[in-house]
Amino acid sequence: MTIHQCKDYQEISKTAAEWFFQRIRKNLACKVSVATGNSALGMYGYITKARNLNTSSLTLFQLDEWVGISEYHHSCMSFIEKEVRIPWGIAAERTHYFAPTLKVLDNKNQAEEAARSMQKELDIKGPLDILILGMGKNGHLGFIEPAENWPPQECYVSELAPSTRNHAMISTEKKPPEFGVTMGIRAILEAKEILFIVTGTGKRGVYSEWLKKEITPKLPASILWKHPSVSLITDL
Repeated sequence: MTIHQCKDYQEISKTAAEWFFQRIRKNLACKVSVATGNSALGMYGYITKARNLNTSSLTLFQLDEWVGISEYHHSCMSFIEKEVRIPWGIAAERTHYFAPTLKVLDNKNQAEEAARSMQKELDIKGPLDILILGMGKNGHLGFIEPAENWPPQECYVSELAPSTRNHAMISTEKKPPEFGVTMGIRAILEAKEILFIVTGTGKRGVYSEWLKKEITPKLPASILWKHPSVSLITDL
């Protein structure tokens, strides 16, 4: 575990972008999975603005997605399209979403099929070269939520914790989704390198717990202590 301590969010974003630049300059055809949400948003902006950097040969894999939302623009797919794929010039055929077309996953059955399809893609084309992760306020990774026992190793449909259902991304949904579909622990641990960005109001407590290095399903992000190549960037 390499820890980069930053003074503020701007420094986090610059440091994370530079970390990313160093990797993809060595391999322009990296297979990358990107987190949604505010933690990595500044980093994505710096990458978009970078000159003399070709990101069009990257291959993207979605980390997670809501199940049962009513508005496409609330989806993780919409976020990736807007903030990553289109600005970085990555072709649609080089992007692997849980939903095969630009639409929402309506129900759990659809999501279960999407999980199986994504796992198949990862098994054929993986492992990931770079996995960009944030940590939720409850310690989740993607939609791997706190529980008494570890979930399936493969991509799966997760029952969302109450705190996750209150996420700002879906705050205007009339009925918050009960489920999400997510990469599993196997894809996370098989990734060659992980960039772990921890920032944001309300995460100091869970970050302090994470630093204790106790690997427990009650704090899913603790599984990262098992990975041999994690770079943590934080201002906490």
